[in-house]
Amino acid sequence: MNLETTRGYVAVFSEDVVRHYQGFLDRRRQVRPTDEYRPVTEPEWLGFEEHFDQRKVELGGCARPYSTPCQHEHACLRCPMININPKMLPRLDEIEVDLLARRARAEAKGWLGEIEGIDLTLSFLRQKRDQTRRLARVAPVDLGIPGIAPRSAARRE
Repeated sequence: MNLETTRGYVAVFSEDVVRHYQGFLDRRRQVRPTDEYRPVTEPEWLGFEEHFDQRKVELGGCARPYSTPCQHEHACLRCPMININPKMLPRLDEIEVDLLARRARAEAKGWLGEIEGIDLTLSFLRQKRDQTRRLARVAPVDLGIPGIAPRSAARRE
């Protein structure tokens, strides 16, 4: 008795994702009241575009969802939603130097709460810098086009 195992290979392209998502939306709209799907007004569209413009920050881009406020009071280094632009790695180094100087002053003055806050910010800064460096090193991998190996006569039996 011969047991064969088949492995499938699936490639997802942006076109496929968009097509499937559009299909999902079309099916959803069919079961919803039609008055919910009116044309977008100019002010609504401008507000939508403005949302993305406001997500651009010094170190990169904020990935928080549409129409949500900043929960971290714009303390971007502490926020999990910030995507650091690899070109801003030297700026992270400058910020770290500044934070270390501020920490030394806080230590000299005995500002324990300030030291705690700076240490927390330094921790996030270092994590984000390491993550950005790691992601910047990762190059796309060409997996090639999968092929089907010819079946040998011995396998068919």
